[in-house]
Amino acid sequence: MRIKDKIKRPRRPVVVYEILPPREKDGTLNSYAANISSLLSQTHIDAINIPEVRDEIARGERPVKNQLRAEPREFGKLLQDIVGIESIVNRVVVHQTLDKEMVWLEETYNKYEIENLITVGGESRNITYPGPSVNEALSAIKKNEKLNVLCGGISIPSREKESLKLIQKSKNGSEFFTTQVLYDSAKIIKMISHYQKRCDEKNTFPRRLLLSFAPVSSKKNIDFLNWLGVDIPVDTEKYLNENDQIMTERSMEIAINVLNETLTFLNENKIVVPIGLNVEHIMSYNFQASIEMLQELARIYREFCIKTDIY
Repeated sequence: MRIKDKIKRPRRPVVVYEILPPREKDGTLNSYAANISSLLSQTHIDAINIPEVRDEIARGERPVKNQLRAEPREFGKLLQDIVGIESIVNRVVVHQTLDKEMVWLEETYNKYEIENLITVGGESRNITYPGPSVNEALSAIKKNEKLNVLCGGISIPSREKESLKLIQKSKNGSEFFTTQVLYDSAKIIKMISHYQKRCDEKNTFPRRLLLSFAPVSSKKNIDFLNWLGVDIPVDTEKYLNENDQIMTERSMEIAINVLNETLTFLNENKIVVPIGLNVEHIMSYNFQASIEMLQELARIYREFCIKTDIY
Protein backbone atom coordinates (compact mmCIF):
# COMPACT_ATOMS: atom_id res chain seq x y z
CA MET A 1 0.00 0.00 0.00
CA ARG A 2 1.32 3.45 -0.93
CA ILE A 3 2.03 6.04 1.77
CA LYS A 4 -0.68 8.31 0.28
CA ASP A 5 -3.24 5.55 0.97
CA LYS A 6 -1.92 4.70 4.44
CA ILE A 7 -1.97 8.36 5.52
CA LYS A 8 -5.70 8.62 4.72
CA ARG A 9 -6.69 5.49 6.67
CA PRO A 10 -6.96 6.46 10.37
CA ARG A 11 -6.57 2.93 11.73
CA ARG A 12 -3.50 2.26 9.63
CA PRO A 13 -0.23 2.87 11.55
CA VAL A 14 2.14 5.27 9.78
CA VAL A 15 5.80 5.40 10.86
CA VAL A 16 8.26 7.70 9.11
CA TYR A 17 12.02 8.17 9.56
CA GLU A 18 13.45 11.62 8.89
CA ILE A 19 17.00 11.79 7.59
CA LEU A 20 19.21 14.60 6.34
CA PRO A 21 20.80 14.35 2.88
CA PRO A 22 24.50 13.44 3.14
CA ARG A 23 27.34 15.96 3.41
CA GLU A 24 30.39 15.74 1.16
CA LYS A 25 32.41 14.06 3.94
CA ASP A 26 29.77 11.34 4.32
CA GLY A 27 30.97 9.73 1.10
CA THR A 28 29.12 9.05 -2.13
CA LEU A 29 25.35 9.03 -2.30
CA ASN A 30 25.41 5.30 -2.98
CA SER A 31 27.60 4.41 0.00
CA TYR A 32 25.59 6.66 2.29
CA ALA A 33 22.32 5.17 1.05
CA ALA A 34 23.72 1.67 1.63
CA ASN A 35 24.54 2.59 5.25
CA ILE A 36 21.03 3.95 5.74
CA SER A 37 19.59 0.80 4.21
CA SER A 38 21.54 -1.27 6.75
CA LEU A 39 20.28 0.85 9.65
CA LEU A 40 16.69 0.75 8.50
CA SER A 41 16.78 -3.01 8.07
CA GLN A 42 16.56 -3.11 11.88
CA THR A 43 12.97 -1.89 11.85
CA HIS A 44 9.93 -1.27 9.62
CA ILE A 45 9.05 2.19 8.32
CA ASP A 46 6.50 3.43 5.79
CA ALA A 47 8.48 6.31 4.25
CA ILE A 48 11.67 8.33 4.50
CA ASN A 49 11.22 12.03 5.23
CA ILE A 50 13.97 14.25 3.77
CA PRO A 51 14.17 17.88 4.98
CA GLU A 52 15.43 20.79 2.93
CA VAL A 53 18.33 22.40 4.82
CA ARG A 54 18.70 26.17 4.46
CA ASP A 55 20.53 28.91 6.34
CA GLU A 56 17.93 30.71 8.44
CA ILE A 57 19.26 34.22 8.97
CA ALA A 58 16.34 35.46 11.08
CA ARG A 59 17.12 32.91 13.81
CA GLY A 60 20.55 34.39 14.51
CA GLU A 61 23.89 32.59 14.47
CA ARG A 62 23.55 28.89 13.81
CA PRO A 63 25.05 26.84 16.71
CA VAL A 64 26.00 24.04 14.31
CA LYS A 65 27.69 24.97 11.04
CA ASN A 66 25.55 24.30 7.98
CA GLN A 67 27.38 22.15 5.43
CA LEU A 68 26.76 21.59 1.76
CA ARG A 69 24.49 18.59 1.32
CA ALA A 70 23.23 16.47 -1.54
CA GLU A 71 20.13 17.47 -3.48
CA PRO A 72 17.17 16.07 -1.44
CA ARG A 73 15.34 14.84 -4.56
CA GLU A 74 18.40 12.99 -5.87
CA PHE A 75 18.92 11.43 -2.44
CA GLY A 76 15.22 10.58 -2.19
CA LYS A 77 15.14 8.85 -5.55
CA LEU A 78 18.24 6.83 -4.70
CA LEU A 79 16.75 5.72 -1.39
CA GLN A 80 13.54 4.71 -3.15
CA ASP A 81 15.60 2.62 -5.58
CA ILE A 82 18.02 1.10 -3.04
CA VAL A 83 15.89 0.73 0.09
CA GLY A 84 12.68 0.15 -1.83
CA ILE A 85 10.68 2.61 0.24
CA GLU A 86 8.95 5.86 -0.69
CA SER A 87 10.51 9.25 -0.02
CA ILE A 88 8.84 12.40 1.24
CA VAL A 89 10.70 15.56 0.22
CA ASN A 90 10.35 18.84 2.12
CA ARG A 91 10.24 22.04 0.08
CA VAL A 92 10.52 25.63 1.35
CA VAL A 93 8.19 27.24 -1.20
CA VAL A 94 8.78 30.95 -0.54
CA HIS A 95 12.14 31.54 -2.22
CA GLN A 96 11.11 31.71 -5.87
CA THR A 97 7.99 32.59 -7.83
CA LEU A 98 5.00 30.28 -7.96
CA ASP A 99 5.62 29.50 -11.64
CA LYS A 100 9.18 28.39 -10.86
CA GLU A 101 7.97 26.36 -7.89
CA MET A 102 5.54 24.51 -10.12
CA VAL A 103 8.33 23.76 -12.61
CA TRP A 104 10.41 22.41 -9.70
CA LEU A 105 7.52 20.27 -8.53
CA GLU A 106 6.72 18.84 -11.97
CA GLU A 107 10.40 17.95 -12.33
CA THR A 108 10.32 16.31 -8.88
CA TYR A 109 7.29 14.27 -9.89
CA ASN A 110 8.37 13.30 -13.41
CA LYS A 111 12.17 13.10 -13.31
CA TYR A 112 12.78 12.02 -9.71
CA GLU A 113 9.57 9.99 -9.38
CA ILE A 114 8.83 11.46 -5.96
CA GLU A 115 5.11 11.76 -5.24
CA ASN A 116 5.14 12.94 -1.62
CA LEU A 117 5.82 16.52 -0.55
CA ILE A 118 5.86 18.58 2.64
CA THR A 119 5.34 22.27 1.93
CA VAL A 120 7.27 24.58 4.25
CA GLY A 121 6.91 28.34 4.69
CA GLY A 122 9.45 31.06 5.40
CA GLU A 123 11.35 31.32 8.64
CA SER A 124 9.79 34.66 9.61
CA ARG A 125 6.57 36.51 8.85
CA ASN A 126 8.60 39.73 9.05
CA ILE A 127 10.52 38.87 5.86
CA THR A 128 9.09 39.60 2.42
CA TYR A 129 9.67 36.60 0.14
CA PRO A 130 9.42 36.43 -3.66
CA GLY A 131 7.49 33.18 -3.63
CA PRO A 132 4.05 31.93 -2.61
CA SER A 133 2.78 31.20 0.87
CA VAL A 134 2.22 27.57 1.83
CA ASN A 135 -1.53 27.91 1.20
CA GLU A 136 -0.95 29.49 -2.21
CA ALA A 137 1.44 26.71 -3.17
CA LEU A 138 -0.94 24.00 -1.93
CA SER A 139 -3.83 25.53 -3.88
CA ALA A 140 -1.76 25.63 -7.09
CA ILE A 141 -0.65 22.01 -6.66
CA LYS A 142 -4.26 20.93 -6.09
CA LYS A 143 -5.34 22.58 -9.36
CA ASN A 144 -2.46 21.13 -11.41
CA GLU A 145 -3.86 18.17 -13.36
CA LYS A 146 -0.36 16.98 -14.31
CA LEU A 147 0.41 16.11 -10.70
CA ASN A 148 -0.80 13.35 -8.43
CA VAL A 149 1.13 14.13 -5.26
CA LEU A 150 0.48 13.66 -1.56
CA CYS A 151 0.95 17.02 0.16
CA GLY A 152 1.73 17.56 3.82
CA GLY A 153 2.70 20.46 6.03
CA ILE A 154 4.42 21.43 9.27
CA SER A 155 2.65 21.81 12.61
CA ILE A 156 4.04 23.86 15.49
CA PRO A 157 1.96 22.99 18.59
CA SER A 158 2.98 26.13 20.50
CA ARG A 159 1.98 28.48 17.66
CA GLU A 160 -1.10 30.66 18.18
CA LYS A 161 -4.28 29.44 16.44
CA GLU A 162 -2.42 26.43 15.08
CA SER A 163 -5.56 24.29 14.78
CA LEU A 164 -7.18 26.85 12.47
CA LYS A 165 -4.00 26.97 10.38
CA LEU A 166 -4.15 23.19 9.97
CA ILE A 167 -7.75 23.34 8.80
CA GLN A 168 -6.97 26.04 6.23
CA LYS A 169 -4.01 24.08 4.87
CA SER A 170 -6.19 20.95 4.70
CA LYS A 171 -8.78 22.85 2.64
CA ASN A 172 -6.01 23.69 0.20
CA GLY A 173 -4.85 20.10 -0.12
CA SER A 174 -2.62 19.15 2.83
CA GLU A 175 -3.40 15.57 3.89
CA PHE A 176 -1.02 15.28 6.85
CA PHE A 177 1.28 17.30 9.11
CA THR A 178 4.58 16.61 10.87
CA THR A 179 4.96 18.32 14.22
CA GLN A 180 7.97 20.07 15.57
CA VAL A 181 10.14 17.75 17.70
CA LEU A 182 8.28 17.11 20.96
CA TYR A 183 9.79 17.22 24.45
CA ASP A 184 6.56 17.94 26.31
CA SER A 185 3.04 16.55 26.01
CA ALA A 186 1.06 19.53 27.34
CA LYS A 187 1.09 21.69 24.20
CA ILE A 188 0.58 18.89 21.69
CA ILE A 189 -2.36 17.57 23.74
CA LYS A 190 -3.86 21.07 23.91
CA MET A 191 -3.41 21.58 20.17
CA ILE A 192 -4.92 18.20 19.28
CA SER A 193 -7.89 18.93 21.53
CA HIS A 194 -8.45 22.32 19.85
CA TYR A 195 -7.98 20.78 16.41
CA GLN A 196 -10.62 18.12 17.09
CA LYS A 197 -13.04 20.77 18.38
CA ARG A 198 -12.51 23.06 15.36
CA CYS A 199 -12.93 20.15 12.93
CA ASP A 200 -16.19 19.20 14.64
CA GLU A 201 -17.43 22.78 14.39
CA LYS A 202 -16.60 22.95 10.69
CA ASN A 203 -17.85 19.42 9.99
CA THR A 204 -14.51 18.30 8.54
CA PHE A 205 -12.39 15.26 9.37
CA PRO A 206 -9.00 15.98 10.97
CA ARG A 207 -5.90 15.11 8.95
CA ARG A 208 -3.14 12.88 10.27
CA LEU A 209 -0.53 14.33 12.63
CA LEU A 210 2.91 12.71 12.61
CA LEU A 211 4.36 13.27 16.09
CA SER A 212 8.08 14.03 15.82
CA PHE A 213 10.76 12.80 18.22
CA ALA A 214 14.56 12.87 18.27
CA PRO A 215 17.25 11.73 20.71
CA VAL A 216 19.85 14.17 22.02
CA SER A 217 23.32 13.23 23.22
CA SER A 218 25.03 16.55 24.00
CA LYS A 219 24.37 20.16 24.97
CA LYS A 220 25.16 21.09 21.35
CA ASN A 221 22.13 19.04 20.25
CA ILE A 222 19.90 20.90 22.70
CA ASP A 223 21.30 24.28 21.64
CA PHE A 224 20.55 23.39 18.03
CA LEU A 225 16.96 22.37 18.85
CA ASN A 226 16.48 25.64 20.75
CA TRP A 227 17.83 27.53 17.73
CA LEU A 228 15.31 25.72 15.53
CA GLY A 229 12.54 26.94 17.84
CA VAL A 230 11.76 23.58 19.45
CA ASP A 231 9.82 24.04 22.68
CA ILE A 232 11.82 22.34 25.47
CA PRO A 233 10.49 23.07 28.99
CA VAL A 234 13.09 24.53 31.35
CA ASP A 235 12.88 21.59 33.77
CA THR A 236 13.22 19.10 30.93
CA GLU A 237 16.29 20.85 29.54
CA LYS A 238 17.83 20.94 33.02
CA TYR A 239 17.12 17.22 33.47
CA LEU A 240 18.77 16.40 30.14
CA ASN A 241 21.85 18.54 30.85
CA GLU A 242 22.48 17.08 34.32
CA ASN A 243 24.49 14.17 33.01
CA ASP A 244 26.03 13.94 29.50
CA GLN A 245 26.69 10.23 29.97
CA ILE A 246 23.01 9.35 30.15
CA MET A 247 21.51 12.20 28.12
CA THR A 248 20.54 9.89 25.25
CA GLU A 249 18.77 7.49 27.62
CA ARG A 250 16.95 10.38 29.28
CA SER A 251 15.80 11.76 25.92
CA MET A 252 14.42 8.29 25.14
CA GLU A 253 12.60 8.25 28.48
CA ILE A 254 11.09 11.68 27.78
CA ALA A 255 9.97 10.67 24.28
CA ILE A 256 8.28 7.52 25.63
CA ASN A 257 6.47 9.56 28.29
CA VAL A 258 5.30 12.21 25.81
CA LEU A 259 4.00 9.57 23.41
CA ASN A 260 2.26 7.54 26.14
CA GLU A 261 0.64 10.65 27.66
CA THR A 262 -0.59 11.78 24.23
CA LEU A 263 -1.99 8.38 23.27
CA THR A 264 -3.68 8.01 26.66
CA PHE A 265 -5.34 11.39 26.20
CA LEU A 266 -6.60 10.41 22.75
CA ASN A 267 -8.04 7.14 24.01
CA GLU A 268 -9.65 8.47 27.18
CA ASN A 269 -11.24 11.45 25.40
CA LYS A 270 -12.22 9.62 22.21
CA ILE A 271 -10.21 12.04 20.08
CA VAL A 272 -10.32 10.86 16.47
CA VAL A 273 -7.36 12.88 15.15
CA PRO A 274 -5.25 10.23 13.33
CA ILE A 275 -1.72 9.98 14.70
CA GLY A 276 1.55 8.76 13.22
CA LEU A 277 5.26 8.85 14.10
CA ASN A 278 8.18 10.77 12.64
CA VAL A 279 11.57 10.03 14.25
CA GLU A 280 14.70 11.96 13.29
CA HIS A 281 18.37 11.96 14.24
CA ILE A 282 19.27 15.71 14.43
CA MET A 283 23.00 14.88 14.11
CA SER A 284 24.55 12.04 12.10
CA TYR A 285 26.25 10.58 15.20
CA ASN A 286 22.78 10.02 16.68
CA PHE A 287 21.80 7.56 13.94
CA GLN A 288 21.87 4.44 16.09
CA ALA A 289 20.14 6.15 19.01
CA SER A 290 17.40 7.38 16.68
CA ILE A 291 16.86 3.87 15.30
CA GLU A 292 16.53 2.53 18.85
CA MET A 293 14.06 5.32 19.63
CA LEU A 294 12.17 4.55 16.45
CA GLN A 295 11.89 0.87 17.38
CA GLU A 296 10.59 1.51 20.88
CA LEU A 297 8.16 4.31 19.99
CA ALA A 298 6.85 2.35 17.00
CA ARG A 299 6.21 -0.66 19.26
CA ILE A 300 4.17 1.48 21.68
CA TYR A 301 2.32 3.26 18.87
CA ARG A 302 1.46 0.12 16.89
CA GLU A 303 0.18 -1.55 20.06
CA PHE A 304 -2.08 1.47 20.58
CA CYS A 305 -3.37 1.24 17.00
CA ILE A 306 -4.29 -2.43 17.51
CA LYS A 307 -6.08 -1.90 20.82
CA THR A 308 -7.86 1.44 20.34
CA ASP A 309 -11.46 1.69 19.18
CA ILE A 310 -11.54 5.46 18.64
CA TYR A 311 -11.24 5.35 14.83
